[in-house]
Amino acid sequence: MTGRQEHMTAGRRAFERGEFFDAHEHWEAAWNASDGAERRCIQGMIQIATALLKLAAGRADLARSLLTKALAKLTDAPPSLDGLDLARFARDAAALLAALDRGDSPPPSTLQLHDSPPAPR
Repeated sequence: MTGRQEHMTAGRRAFERGEFFDAHEHWEAAWNASDGAERRCIQGMIQIATALLKLAAGRADLARSLLTKALAKLTDAPPSLDGLDLARFARDAAALLAALDRGDSPPPSTLQLHDSPPAPR
């Protein structure tokens, strides 16, 4: 496992525990070791983690702004990255943004990470 992969895994574990700052930090280390389209995807993930951190702090306005930026980065993302269902993560982040736009107050735990679906045989 490369250092980038280790940081992606550690970031995922932190995110799953609701430790969004730590997820951000690990994913930023992975981002620094990446390039191209992968780097853009990871930046979107970092922005989602930061959005959830802001949401937890009661700053829905900042969360909305960060989610909007993140979704723009994930528009052309591959469906998965390092075993993570990136397409579902982006769809769920869009649903969270829509809820915030409606004035709802969903908890940050609304957004979860999921494994990529198995490849078709």
